[in-house]
Amino acid sequence: MIDLQVLGPLALYVDGRPVRLGPILRVMLLCLLLAGQPVSARRLAELIWDGNEPDGWPVTLRSHVHHLRQALGGASASPDRGGTLITTRVGTAVCYGLRIPADQVDAVRFERLVTEGRNALGAVRFEQAAGLLAEALALWRGQPLADVATRSFAAAEIGRLEGLYRAARTGRAEAEVELGRHREVIGELEVMLARWPTDNGLRRLLVGCLCRAERYEDAARVCREGIELALEHGLDVTSLQALQQAVLLAAPPAAPASPAALPTPPPTAKP
Repeated sequence: MIDLQVLGPLALYVDGRPVRLGPILRVMLLCLLLAGQPVSARRLAELIWDGNEPDGWPVTLRSHVHHLRQALGGASASPDRGGTLITTRVGTAVCYGLRIPADQVDAVRFERLVTEGRNALGAVRFEQAAGLLAEALALWRGQPLADVATRSFAAAEIGRLEGLYRAARTGRAEAEVELGRHREVIGELEVMLARWPTDNGLRRLLVGCLCRAERYEDAARVCREGIELALEHGLDVTSLQALQQAVLLAAPPAAPASPAALPTPPPTAKP
């Protein structure tokens, strides 16, 4: 049984035991995982060494493949005998592929939970949505695919996973608000907005929570900051201005100052 975790620095567990991999093997494992199909030895070498393959790379690559196969449990190399890291041929090219059940990869489980949670949110099953999205977020350990975060072959998948993460956090906050927990999520929404300041959906959600908590001055400030940011980027501010106006209209009028709070006028000089 393999448990492959990529929502953060790579972690590999085989039969419940952690397996330590060196830098080259970590990159190789992620290359094969992201490829989703057998990769030729030539292409795999290009990906691993980022176009700077060492002299004699075919022999070195075969050695790394052997060590990674052993780390994954020493399964057979033959694709028809149930191996995890398989060797096959496409024409005359030797190819390597990874065969791990989808539910043994945390990113796959994460995506499934996010999808189910967002569907539950759309179906107004807010308690279920909050639970599913919280379960998804518990799998997130930091920068996804951290070991290859600077490699171009991983950029698209990193962007996709980060988009799912943002959707999960936003969806969970929406579910919590619908469950009447708007005060509890204000701090988290502020952190999220600081990370994604141009997300007006988040901004509107935060403003709504602040108004429900009768923090109208803070709500107006969040609107104002959004308008200023949009103007800096040359974006349309119509919807934010309408939101700001709604906040100002909803805020109770300021109470008149009591006579005791008014400053005492200086005495009038006698002629």
